[in-house]
Amino acid sequence: MNIEDLPLKDEDIQLFKSKGYSKLYPPQEEAIKKGLLSENNIILAVPTASGKTLMAMMAILKTINEEKKAIYVVPLRALADEKYKEFKEFGFNVGISTSDYDHLDYTLKRYSVLILTVERCDSLLRNDTNFFDDFKLVVYDEIHLIDSSNRGPTLEIVVSKLSDKRIIGLSATISNASEIASWLNAFLVKSEWRPVPLIKGVFVNEKIIFEDQEKYIGASENAVCLLSKDSINDGGQTLVFVNSRRSSESTAEKISKEFSVINTEAGFSDTTSGKKLEKLFRRGVAFHHAGLLYEDRKKVEDFFIANDIKVIIATPTLAAGINLPARRVIIKDYFRFDSNYGSIRIPRIEVTQMMGRAGRPKYDSFGEAILIAKREEEKDFLFQEYIKSEPLPISSKLATEGGLRTHVLSLIASEFVNDRDALRNFFKGTFYAFKEDPELIVPLIDGSLDFLIENGFLEKDFSATPLGKVVSKLYIDPKSAIIMRDGILKDKYSDIGILHLLCSTPDMPTLYLRKKEFETYHETLYDFWEMIIQDIPDPFYEEADFEFFISQFKTAMLFHDWINEEKEDLLVLKYGIGEGDLQRLKENMDWLLYSFERISGIFRRDTSKIKILRTRVKYGAKEELIDLLEIKGIGRVRARRLYKEGIKSKDMVNSDNLPLIKKALGEKISESIVFGDYYEERDLKQTKISEF
Repeated sequence: MNIEDLPLKDEDIQLFKSKGYSKLYPPQEEAIKKGLLSENNIILAVPTASGKTLMAMMAILKTINEEKKAIYVVPLRALADEKYKEFKEFGFNVGISTSDYDHLDYTLKRYSVLILTVERCDSLLRNDTNFFDDFKLVVYDEIHLIDSSNRGPTLEIVVSKLSDKRIIGLSATISNASEIASWLNAFLVKSEWRPVPLIKGVFVNEKIIFEDQEKYIGASENAVCLLSKDSINDGGQTLVFVNSRRSSESTAEKISKEFSVINTEAGFSDTTSGKKLEKLFRRGVAFHHAGLLYEDRKKVEDFFIANDIKVIIATPTLAAGINLPARRVIIKDYFRFDSNYGSIRIPRIEVTQMMGRAGRPKYDSFGEAILIAKREEEKDFLFQEYIKSEPLPISSKLATEGGLRTHVLSLIASEFVNDRDALRNFFKGTFYAFKEDPELIVPLIDGSLDFLIENGFLEKDFSATPLGKVVSKLYIDPKSAIIMRDGILKDKYSDIGILHLLCSTPDMPTLYLRKKEFETYHETLYDFWEMIIQDIPDPFYEEADFEFFISQFKTAMLFHDWINEEKEDLLVLKYGIGEGDLQRLKENMDWLLYSFERISGIFRRDTSKIKILRTRVKYGAKEELIDLLEIKGIGRVRARRLYKEGIKSKDMVNSDNLPLIKKALGEKISESIVFGDYYEERDLKQTKISEF
């Protein structure tokens, strides 16, 4: 089917043609026949690069032409940014929102297409159940992530809340896609077709064994380097998936030594990781993981797309998000460490996602996905487990204690449901109830209700208390709110006490505690013992609880060091984290401090100390610098320099003290800060004169 044959406006057809689209792929044609451009719900379970986004755009255009609006829901912020850019380039009136969970922004309604993360979509519904009344279509990207224990329950709740909308679900190929389609009363388009054929194999004993052929590569102690070079020599690029951040960096460092210098400077950040990337970039190699700063990850992706980087060594997070194909995908590891279960096998669906990145449309006539085996028996296992077998069926993760108590509260606090029967009926429409006996979830719901009533979030008449309403809108776990409330009522505030209290909530990821660190942090705890708000477990009779307490204390000490102006590179080294981790942890703590402030207000406590601590966490500075930090262009480093020169408040930043300010910051920056408004006004006047 040609683009011209679609029942769209002429200008829409010309738009697609101007972007290089002329003929539909087979899955796209099947989707059209099954009602993509009508009113039907559609589930698209097709491989990567098979045109899912284009199909979504077609459905969105149809919706816009009917003077209705569309929501595009994604699991990750990085994917939201990518889709926003893509839709913007197509000329859509598109908006994006990925945070500010308690902020109800009605200006978002002015957009024809609204790109939201799953959590942001849910938060808007919590604040206003009618927020999306003007929206007709919802596109769920990566809808198979209902299977995720992390964000799966929220995705399932959002889909259920918006069940009155038309649904387009985009999914990887999963074995039970028909169940998702049946649950949503949707037509299923399921296909293995790819624009670039994918061949899969296992490297063992100097050769790649494909399903129907073999290819001799050669002998080497470093299979990743050998396979990468083979692809590059043939004009391809390579993605290598490993099981840890440390492995991604060490593997990149190791193989880079075998490559020639091809690039000059890239401009990565001046962090430890950024400096490593800068060095690797010269040889066309990079690593990619969630511990990197966002701007460094983005540079790696952009340089790979531009073919300046030939090989990326990545953790599996890269496979789940952005569109970054390569000629050859190498899967080095199929086991990874889990803090709860030790070494576990990577699920088939994740490996399938990794393999799906092989083959660059418009560049490659085929893609290769290769697993690495050390011996023949392992080769047979890898073929059976990851190449010949379908991914395991996905299932609901909704029936977990934490997920249920959070979403039961939000449904009641937002008045989405008004009594126990309505609550039960809502959950009977979920994927969990579709797959299981719907009655199985009833006692779980009742258990969550009892918990919420007993802990002061709900009244017995099914209405939310002031605490319940605030907690629902803050988008935190009710258990976190209980910890905050109990801490507030002790009236025992200190920096480390508050930081540790918030690090003990389910909403704060806890840093991994190495065995050799236990004694170190145990000893450090004695210096802060009297300041800790939480009850400290007995180290002899509650050994497991105390060890977990120490890991929470380690996390709190990271923030304590940060607000006392420890350097970022030293924090990264000391706590075994990445620069991107530090950024996310700071954002998380900022939100928890804001939540703590809001909940403290309910109990009429003074929140001034919390506000000060929140500013300190934002800037990583001691309290004495807060006034200086209010000046535009002043961060903690410049503020400290000014303070050392005797400039201790923003009122002292004036022309009288210019010599001291110049001594601290240099001439150009000092004049900009002291005379900033004057120079901006003068430059504006000069511009107007020039224009005249």
